[in-house]
Amino acid sequence: MGGAGVLAMSGGAAAATVSISAANTALVSNDRGDISQVTADPEFHVHWENFDDAVGKVFFLVEANVGGTGWEPIFRATPWIGEEVNNGYIRQVPGTTGQYRVKVPLSQALNQDDRFDDGSGPDASAGPLVIADEQGKPDYSSLTSFPSGLSAFLDGTSMGSASLYPGAHEEGGHQNNYPDIDAGYYGAAADTSALDNPNDGSDKTTEVKLRYTFELQRPNLSQLSYLDSVDFSGLSTDEEKKQKAADELDWLEVSDIDAGNSKIVMNGEDGNANFANPSGIPYNSLIANADNHVGILSTVATFNTKARNEASDSGVTGSSNTNAS
Repeated sequence: MGGAGVLAMSGGAAAATVSISAANTALVSNDRGDISQVTADPEFHVHWENFDDAVGKVFFLVEANVGGTGWEPIFRATPWIGEEVNNGYIRQVPGTTGQYRVKVPLSQALNQDDRFDDGSGPDASAGPLVIADEQGKPDYSSLTSFPSGLSAFLDGTSMGSASLYPGAHEEGGHQNNYPDIDAGYYGAAADTSALDNPNDGSDKTTEVKLRYTFELQRPNLSQLSYLDSVDFSGLSTDEEKKQKAADELDWLEVSDIDAGNSKIVMNGEDGNANFANPSGIPYNSLIANADNHVGILSTVATFNTKARNEASDSGVTGSSNTNAS
Protein backbone atom coordinates (compact mmCIF):
# COMPACT_ATOMS: atom_id res chain seq x y z
CA MET A 1 0.00 0.00 0.00
CA GLY A 2 1.14 3.50 -0.66
CA GLY A 3 -0.39 6.88 -1.30
CA ALA A 4 -2.05 9.61 0.69
CA GLY A 5 -1.13 10.04 4.34
CA VAL A 6 -3.61 9.61 7.17
CA LEU A 7 -3.05 11.52 10.38
CA ALA A 8 -4.51 11.06 13.85
CA MET A 9 -3.63 13.15 16.89
CA SER A 10 -4.20 12.96 20.59
CA GLY A 11 -3.20 16.12 22.37
CA GLY A 12 -2.62 18.16 25.51
CA ALA A 13 0.70 18.93 27.14
CA ALA A 14 1.65 15.38 26.21
CA ALA A 15 0.94 14.55 22.59
CA ALA A 16 1.17 11.65 20.17
CA THR A 17 0.66 11.33 16.43
CA VAL A 18 0.58 8.53 13.89
CA SER A 19 0.76 8.69 10.10
CA ILE A 20 -0.03 5.75 7.84
CA SER A 21 0.09 5.38 4.08
CA ALA A 22 -3.11 4.36 2.28
CA ALA A 23 -3.99 3.11 -1.18
CA ASN A 24 -6.40 4.27 -3.85
CA THR A 25 -8.34 1.90 -6.14
CA ALA A 26 -6.89 -1.53 -6.90
CA LEU A 27 -8.19 -2.91 -10.23
CA VAL A 28 -8.42 -6.58 -11.15
CA SER A 29 -9.57 -7.38 -14.68
CA ASN A 30 -10.26 -10.90 -15.95
CA ASP A 31 -12.81 -13.09 -17.73
CA ARG A 32 -14.64 -14.13 -14.57
CA GLY A 33 -14.50 -10.92 -12.52
CA ASP A 34 -12.86 -12.79 -9.64
CA ILE A 35 -10.49 -11.32 -7.05
CA SER A 36 -8.29 -13.97 -5.45
CA GLN A 37 -6.55 -11.93 -2.74
CA VAL A 38 -6.36 -8.45 -1.23
CA THR A 39 -3.33 -7.52 0.88
CA ALA A 40 -1.78 -4.54 2.65
CA ASP A 41 1.85 -3.89 3.53
CA PRO A 42 1.71 -0.66 5.55
CA GLU A 43 4.38 1.81 6.57
CA PHE A 44 3.73 3.97 9.63
CA HIS A 45 5.32 6.48 11.97
CA VAL A 46 4.24 6.93 15.61
CA HIS A 47 5.66 9.87 17.56
CA TRP A 48 5.09 11.04 21.14
CA GLU A 49 6.43 13.86 23.29
CA ASN A 50 6.35 15.21 26.84
CA PHE A 51 4.94 12.08 28.48
CA ASP A 52 5.16 11.56 32.25
CA ASP A 53 5.96 7.85 31.69
CA ALA A 54 8.62 6.45 29.39
CA VAL A 55 7.43 4.39 26.42
CA GLY A 56 9.21 1.04 26.06
CA LYS A 57 6.75 -0.88 23.89
CA VAL A 58 4.40 0.01 21.03
CA PHE A 59 1.45 -2.36 20.71
CA PHE A 60 -0.44 -2.16 17.44
CA LEU A 61 -3.54 -3.86 16.06
CA VAL A 62 -4.65 -3.98 12.42
CA GLU A 63 -8.32 -4.68 11.67
CA ALA A 64 -10.13 -4.88 8.33
CA ASN A 65 -13.69 -4.33 7.18
CA VAL A 66 -14.36 -5.78 3.72
CA GLY A 67 -17.40 -4.39 1.95
CA GLY A 68 -19.21 -3.52 5.16
CA THR A 69 -19.04 -7.04 6.58
CA GLY A 70 -17.75 -5.76 9.94
CA TRP A 71 -14.41 -5.23 11.65
CA GLU A 72 -12.17 -8.25 12.11
CA PRO A 73 -8.65 -8.37 13.62
CA ILE A 74 -6.02 -9.50 11.11
CA PHE A 75 -2.68 -8.77 12.85
CA ARG A 76 -1.24 -7.67 16.19
CA ALA A 77 2.29 -7.12 17.44
CA THR A 78 4.12 -5.43 20.31
CA PRO A 79 7.60 -4.27 19.28
CA TRP A 80 9.98 -3.78 22.22
CA ILE A 81 11.88 -0.53 21.91
CA GLY A 82 14.32 -0.78 24.80
CA GLU A 83 17.12 0.94 22.93
CA GLU A 84 17.54 3.41 20.09
CA VAL A 85 17.76 1.96 16.58
CA ASN A 86 18.07 3.72 13.23
CA ASN A 87 18.67 1.59 10.14
CA GLY A 88 17.16 1.23 6.70
CA TYR A 89 14.06 -0.48 8.06
CA ILE A 90 13.22 0.84 11.53
CA ARG A 91 13.66 4.06 13.50
CA GLN A 92 12.91 3.67 17.20
CA VAL A 93 13.58 5.93 20.16
CA PRO A 94 12.28 4.94 23.63
CA GLY A 95 11.52 7.41 26.40
CA THR A 96 9.10 10.15 27.40
CA THR A 97 9.66 11.70 23.99
CA GLY A 98 10.33 9.24 21.20
CA GLN A 99 9.13 7.49 18.08
CA TYR A 100 8.60 4.18 16.32
CA ARG A 101 8.78 4.28 12.54
CA VAL A 102 8.52 1.46 10.00
CA LYS A 103 10.40 2.96 7.03
CA VAL A 104 9.62 0.20 4.54
CA PRO A 105 6.62 -2.08 3.95
CA LEU A 106 5.91 -3.93 7.19
CA SER A 107 6.76 -7.38 5.82
CA GLN A 108 10.26 -6.21 4.89
CA ALA A 109 10.83 -4.81 8.37
CA LEU A 110 9.51 -7.98 10.04
CA ASN A 111 11.79 -10.16 7.94
CA GLN A 112 14.88 -8.50 9.40
CA ASP A 113 14.16 -10.36 12.66
CA ASP A 114 16.80 -13.05 13.22
CA ARG A 115 14.21 -15.36 14.74
CA PHE A 116 12.93 -16.13 11.24
CA ASP A 117 16.21 -17.94 10.61
CA ASP A 118 17.38 -19.26 13.98
CA GLY A 119 16.88 -22.95 13.20
CA SER A 120 14.24 -23.46 15.88
CA GLY A 121 11.36 -23.57 13.39
CA PRO A 122 9.18 -22.89 11.59
CA ASP A 123 11.60 -20.31 10.09
CA ALA A 124 9.01 -18.97 7.64
CA SER A 125 9.27 -15.43 6.31
CA ALA A 126 6.55 -12.78 6.58
CA GLY A 127 4.46 -11.51 3.69
CA PRO A 128 1.99 -8.66 3.20
CA LEU A 129 -1.02 -8.79 5.50
CA VAL A 130 -3.85 -10.76 3.92
CA ILE A 131 -7.12 -8.85 4.16
CA ALA A 132 -9.21 -11.24 2.06
CA ASP A 133 -8.48 -14.37 0.05
CA GLU A 134 -10.20 -17.50 -1.20
CA GLN A 135 -9.54 -19.32 2.09
CA GLY A 136 -11.27 -16.57 4.03
CA LYS A 137 -11.58 -15.88 7.74
CA PRO A 138 -10.30 -18.78 9.85
CA ASP A 139 -12.78 -20.76 11.92
CA TYR A 140 -11.37 -19.64 15.25
CA SER A 141 -14.09 -21.48 17.15
CA SER A 142 -12.63 -24.82 16.03
CA LEU A 143 -9.44 -24.24 18.04
CA THR A 144 -8.90 -25.57 21.56
CA SER A 145 -5.59 -23.84 22.36
CA PHE A 146 -6.86 -20.56 23.82
CA PRO A 147 -5.39 -19.79 27.27
CA SER A 148 -8.61 -18.09 28.39
CA GLY A 149 -11.18 -18.89 25.73
CA LEU A 150 -12.24 -17.63 22.32
CA SER A 151 -13.66 -14.28 23.46
CA ALA A 152 -10.43 -13.30 25.22
CA PHE A 153 -8.51 -14.20 22.05
CA LEU A 154 -10.75 -12.08 19.87
CA ASP A 155 -10.77 -9.06 22.21
CA GLY A 156 -7.02 -9.22 22.82
CA THR A 157 -7.03 -9.63 26.60
CA SER A 158 -5.47 -13.12 26.74
CA MET A 159 -3.47 -14.40 23.80
CA GLY A 160 -0.72 -16.74 24.90
CA SER A 161 2.05 -17.38 22.39
CA ALA A 162 1.48 -17.10 18.64
CA SER A 163 2.83 -20.64 18.41
CA LEU A 164 -0.45 -21.89 19.92
CA TYR A 165 -2.22 -21.11 16.65
CA PRO A 166 -1.81 -22.30 13.03
CA GLY A 167 0.76 -20.20 11.20
CA ALA A 168 0.79 -18.56 7.79
CA HIS A 169 3.29 -21.20 6.65
CA GLU A 170 0.75 -24.00 7.19
CA GLU A 171 -1.90 -25.23 4.79
CA GLY A 172 -5.11 -23.57 5.94
CA GLY A 173 -3.28 -21.72 8.72
CA HIS A 174 -3.99 -18.23 9.98
CA GLN A 175 -2.78 -16.15 7.05
CA ASN A 176 -1.08 -13.45 9.14
CA ASN A 177 0.27 -15.46 12.08
CA TYR A 178 4.07 -15.70 12.50
CA PRO A 179 5.08 -17.89 15.47
CA ASP A 180 8.79 -17.22 14.77
CA ILE A 181 8.42 -13.64 16.00
CA ASP A 182 5.42 -14.23 18.31
CA ALA A 183 3.28 -11.81 16.33
CA GLY A 184 0.27 -11.84 14.05
CA TYR A 185 -2.12 -14.38 15.63
CA TYR A 186 -5.00 -13.80 13.21
CA GLY A 187 -5.96 -14.56 9.64
CA ALA A 188 -7.86 -12.80 6.86
CA ALA A 189 -10.97 -10.78 7.66
CA ALA A 190 -13.11 -12.39 4.94
CA ASP A 191 -13.16 -14.41 1.78
CA THR A 192 -13.41 -12.64 -1.58
CA SER A 193 -17.10 -13.27 -2.31
CA ALA A 194 -18.03 -9.69 -1.41
CA LEU A 195 -15.43 -8.44 -3.90
CA ASP A 196 -16.14 -10.66 -6.89
CA ASN A 197 -18.16 -9.48 -9.89
CA PRO A 198 -20.23 -12.14 -11.72
CA ASN A 199 -21.73 -9.75 -14.28
CA ASP A 200 -20.18 -9.76 -17.76
CA GLY A 201 -18.95 -6.47 -19.17
CA SER A 202 -19.16 -4.52 -15.91
CA ASP A 203 -17.12 -3.15 -13.02
CA LYS A 204 -17.85 -3.69 -9.34
CA THR A 205 -16.22 -1.40 -6.77
CA THR A 206 -16.03 -2.46 -3.14
CA GLU A 207 -14.81 -0.37 -0.23
CA VAL A 208 -12.22 -1.89 2.09
CA LYS A 209 -11.29 -0.24 5.38
CA LEU A 210 -8.25 -0.79 7.55
CA ARG A 211 -8.22 0.37 11.17
CA TYR A 212 -4.87 0.80 12.91
CA THR A 213 -4.87 1.12 16.70
CA PHE A 214 -1.73 1.82 18.74
CA GLU A 215 -1.21 1.60 22.48
CA LEU A 216 1.95 3.10 23.98
CA GLN A 217 3.15 0.96 26.87
CA ARG A 218 5.63 1.19 29.72
CA PRO A 219 8.68 -1.12 29.75
CA ASN A 220 8.78 -4.11 32.06
CA LEU A 221 11.55 -6.10 33.74
CA SER A 222 11.23 -9.10 31.45
CA GLN A 223 11.84 -6.95 28.39
CA LEU A 224 14.76 -5.08 29.94
CA SER A 225 16.47 -8.34 30.93
CA TYR A 226 17.17 -9.04 27.24
CA LEU A 227 19.19 -5.85 26.74
CA ASP A 228 22.95 -6.28 26.57
CA SER A 229 23.35 -3.02 28.47
CA VAL A 230 21.39 -4.26 31.50
CA ASP A 231 22.72 -7.14 33.62
CA PHE A 232 20.50 -8.40 36.43
CA SER A 233 22.99 -11.04 37.58
CA GLY A 234 23.12 -11.31 41.36
CA LEU A 235 19.98 -9.21 41.83
CA SER A 236 17.06 -10.91 43.56
CA THR A 237 14.35 -8.30 44.06
CA ASP A 238 12.29 -6.33 41.56
CA GLU A 239 13.34 -3.11 43.25
CA GLU A 240 17.02 -3.90 42.73
CA LYS A 241 16.44 -4.76 39.08
CA LYS A 242 14.44 -1.62 38.45
CA GLN A 243 17.18 0.51 39.99
CA LYS A 244 19.84 -1.26 37.92
CA ALA A 245 17.92 -0.67 34.69
CA ALA A 246 17.33 2.99 35.53
CA ASP A 247 21.03 3.44 36.29
CA GLU A 248 22.08 1.90 32.96
CA LEU A 249 19.50 3.49 30.63
CA ASP A 250 19.38 7.26 30.43
CA TRP A 251 15.81 7.33 29.08
CA LEU A 252 14.40 5.46 32.04
CA GLU A 253 13.45 6.11 35.68
CA VAL A 254 12.57 3.53 38.32
CA SER A 255 8.95 4.72 38.38
CA ASP A 256 8.61 3.98 34.65
CA ILE A 257 9.18 0.23 34.99
CA ASP A 258 6.54 -2.45 35.55
CA ALA A 259 7.50 -5.69 37.30
CA GLY A 260 4.77 -7.71 35.56
CA ASN A 261 2.98 -7.13 32.28
CA SER A 262 3.48 -3.72 30.73
CA LYS A 263 0.76 -1.16 31.42
CA ILE A 264 -0.45 1.67 29.24
CA VAL A 265 1.44 4.91 29.87
CA MET A 266 -0.08 7.61 32.06
CA ASN A 267 -3.08 5.55 33.16
CA GLY A 268 -5.54 7.87 34.87
CA GLU A 269 -2.99 10.69 34.95
CA ASP A 270 -3.44 14.27 33.74
CA GLY A 271 -7.07 13.69 32.75
CA ASN A 272 -6.40 10.54 30.73
CA ALA A 273 -8.80 7.61 30.91
CA ASN A 274 -8.26 5.31 33.88
CA PHE A 275 -8.42 1.62 32.98
CA ALA A 276 -9.16 -0.92 35.70
CA ASN A 277 -6.69 -3.35 34.13
CA PRO A 278 -4.09 -1.15 32.38
CA SER A 279 -2.01 -4.18 31.32
CA GLY A 280 -4.88 -5.95 29.54
CA ILE A 281 -7.20 -3.52 27.77
CA PRO A 282 -9.75 -5.00 25.31
CA TYR A 283 -9.57 -3.82 21.71
CA ASN A 284 -12.99 -2.15 21.86
CA SER A 285 -11.98 -0.18 24.96
CA LEU A 286 -8.79 1.01 23.29
CA ILE A 287 -10.70 2.20 20.24
CA ALA A 288 -13.47 3.82 22.29
CA ASN A 289 -10.93 5.78 24.34
CA ALA A 290 -8.64 6.94 21.54
CA ASP A 291 -9.84 10.51 22.10
CA ASN A 292 -9.59 10.22 25.90
CA HIS A 293 -6.05 8.92 26.35
CA VAL A 294 -2.79 10.27 25.01
CA GLY A 295 -1.33 6.75 24.86
CA ILE A 296 -3.94 5.46 22.39
CA LEU A 297 -4.12 6.32 18.71
CA SER A 298 -6.60 4.90 16.23
CA THR A 299 -7.10 5.79 12.60
CA VAL A 300 -8.88 4.35 9.56
CA ALA A 301 -7.51 4.11 6.02
CA THR A 302 -9.93 3.39 3.16
CA PHE A 303 -9.35 2.10 -0.35
CA ASN A 304 -11.41 0.48 -3.08
CA THR A 305 -11.12 -2.74 -5.02
CA LYS A 306 -12.57 -2.87 -8.53
CA ALA A 307 -13.40 -6.19 -10.16
CA ARG A 308 -13.80 -5.91 -13.94
CA ASN A 309 -15.55 -8.80 -15.62
CA GLU A 310 -14.56 -8.68 -19.28
CA ALA A 311 -17.44 -8.85 -21.76
CA SER A 312 -18.13 -12.22 -23.32
CA ASP A 313 -17.71 -12.59 -27.07
CA SER A 314 -17.51 -15.37 -29.64
CA GLY A 315 -16.82 -15.68 -33.35
CA VAL A 316 -15.14 -17.74 -36.05
CA THR A 317 -12.60 -16.82 -38.71
CA GLY A 318 -10.79 -18.83 -41.35
CA SER A 319 -10.87 -19.85 -44.98
CA SER A 320 -12.18 -22.91 -46.82
CA ASN A 321 -9.71 -22.33 -49.67
CA THR A 322 -12.22 -23.31 -52.29
CA ASN A 323 -11.66 -23.06 -56.00
CA ALA A 324 -13.48 -23.91 -59.20
CA SER A 325 -12.28 -24.28 -62.61
